[in-house]
Amino acid sequence: MNERVALLYLGCTLFLALAVWWYRGRRGSFISFLLPARVYLHRSNLLDIKLFFTFRAIGFFGLMSKVFFPATVAFYVLSWLSGPSADGFLAPPTGWTRSLLATLIIVVASDFCKYWAHRLHHEWKVLWPFHAVHHSADVLTPLTVHRTHPIEPVIRNLLITVIVGIVQGVMLFALIGQIDIVTLGGANAMYVLFNMLGANLRHSHIWLSYGRVMEHIFISPAQHQVHHSVAVEHIDKNYGSIFAIWDWMFGTLYVPEKVEEITYGVSDGKGNPIAQPYTTLREALLKPFRESWEAIDKQRAARARARAKLPPAVMSQGFSIWLDALRAGAALTVLFGHMAHIRFTRGDYFVLRELNVASDAVIVFFVLSGVVIAYAATRDATLERFAFNRMTRLWSVVVPALALTLIFDAIGTRINPEAYPETFYNPVSLSEMVLRGLTFTSEWQGIWDRVRLGTNGPLWSLSYEVGFYMLFGVALFLRGALRWVLLALLVGVPILALLPAWLMGVLVWHTVRLSPDAPTHSGKDWARAILGIAMLVVLKLAGLPAALSEITAQAFAPYSHHAVLAYSDEVLWNTVIAVGVALHLAGVKNIADRRAPRPEGRATGAIRWVAGASFSIYVMHYPTLHLLDATLPENLPAYDLWLLTLTLLVCFGFASLFERPLKRFRALVEPMWKMAGAPFVAPRSSTP
Repeated sequence: MNERVALLYLGCTLFLALAVWWYRGRRGSFISFLLPARVYLHRSNLLDIKLFFTFRAIGFFGLMSKVFFPATVAFYVLSWLSGPSADGFLAPPTGWTRSLLATLIIVVASDFCKYWAHRLHHEWKVLWPFHAVHHSADVLTPLTVHRTHPIEPVIRNLLITVIVGIVQGVMLFALIGQIDIVTLGGANAMYVLFNMLGANLRHSHIWLSYGRVMEHIFISPAQHQVHHSVAVEHIDKNYGSIFAIWDWMFGTLYVPEKVEEITYGVSDGKGNPIAQPYTTLREALLKPFRESWEAIDKQRAARARARAKLPPAVMSQGFSIWLDALRAGAALTVLFGHMAHIRFTRGDYFVLRELNVASDAVIVFFVLSGVVIAYAATRDATLERFAFNRMTRLWSVVVPALALTLIFDAIGTRINPEAYPETFYNPVSLSEMVLRGLTFTSEWQGIWDRVRLGTNGPLWSLSYEVGFYMLFGVALFLRGALRWVLLALLVGVPILALLPAWLMGVLVWHTVRLSPDAPTHSGKDWARAILGIAMLVVLKLAGLPAALSEITAQAFAPYSHHAVLAYSDEVLWNTVIAVGVALHLAGVKNIADRRAPRPEGRATGAIRWVAGASFSIYVMHYPTLHLLDATLPENLPAYDLWLLTLTLLVCFGFASLFERPLKRFRALVEPMWKMAGAPFVAPRSSTP
């Protein structure tokens, strides 16, 4: 009953065809009307038959079922909605009303997925060759539905798995407690009804229209035949499977006013049919792979030509200011999140710990870093310049930060050892502090064990960032996959787990660039800028981080995901953060790039000034908080304000000495870099 070629559906098709033949005046015999030789003896129909049996062979080995598992997704959704333990979950009673509603919801959700999977196969040139096999049919018969390349249902099933799985999980929780749908002969009753009402006529020579009103709700056989037409007015219309509401909603609906003469096949896009591209079964199965790869090459070439016409990559003033604002905000968020520890402020601000804002802010740093490094690499031009600029930026701040960490920890532990609990303080020797700190390998698990450098826990992210810089530099400036693989083995799994989050920033810089004739405004950019952040806030409040952490824990069981992934133990949520921030930055970048530069006022100057100390705030706030916790009297009036103010004073003072004078530091180090034998190429342009 799940197959359109079932006897019941073939019988219904025969009855509907008879009704159409009778209604149109019974011209000629019914057999010649139903089975015209020009259709069923056509070479195109012979290929349909071959592909039909090919799919039967594939289905016999169960290959298609491997990528169709909405029930698994539904289970995880139900587990998340039910909480950490489903012991208290009471399934609502099941009745006919709920079963009918569940049946309809599942069909609607599945049909929505099919619409978009179908549309993407038309609009994405990489996918079109696989769908072109279906559209290359010169005649339509009920077996043409099986004239499909095996790759197409795999993509469709993956989309249905995710969307329908989520919908089923929500229904399990909210509606019925179990998937109890109305079935006929073991098939969804809605699909049985759909197949009985002429599904087989969709791929046929018999025109059956439902009328103008109904064809805004359901896709008729005539509308699907129009979809197969080569006529210009028919191209990319009527993607729907059962419902026409998706086409109506998204502007792809075509409702025929009368019976239309249709030429089937693939066209040149101008209404002219082209010769049959798949004359044999071998061509139908193998040729789309070559055509898809050629489409990728053409897209690459087109993007290269488009980039060549664009002006050199320059960061606009507005985007630069916004990056500085985010950088400053992220640094202060990390400070506030760590200051909220019970040992510093008695738990008065512990909500910041519960929201885990400090950890989330570090991922924002990673995305910002990806944007800035991708931009800087376009100016650096060579690996030597890239390495020099990255290392001088890091060492100018990290060297004095390591020295002050040793000094602050030594003073604090002598005054009040209780302020330095073992969980947050790891006394290391001077040699280990220098070796692991200056090489940024404290989290590189491919070399040795992880180590916390005194109280300066935040240095873990610099170990990650340097790993990202090196992997990016090797991939960009060197050739040979072996170098990349060896470096990946050195940095270890935790750093590689968060590499995609950092690469989101690289993607923002390299893919979001406006051409000189771009429109002056775009609602899509504002939507990205707003929805990227709004999505993260909603998902955070909905408890998604905990659910994703539970999924990660189950994936690594019986091993501890905390032990295996270290600071990447929230990798799924961290990746979601990176996607949201990248969408936001993509929108902001296009908005800012369209605006002319303006004189910078006091507000902009304040943002620049705080951002110019963000690195210092990040690497110095934790040792300073510990030292002040050990030395400030607990009964000091406005203790929390003193703690925050003194910490910021130390960080800003540190920045004025070491972070802000970066140009002077580079001028000092450059001769030594040259003496070391490193080739040095001057930058092509100064930093905006």
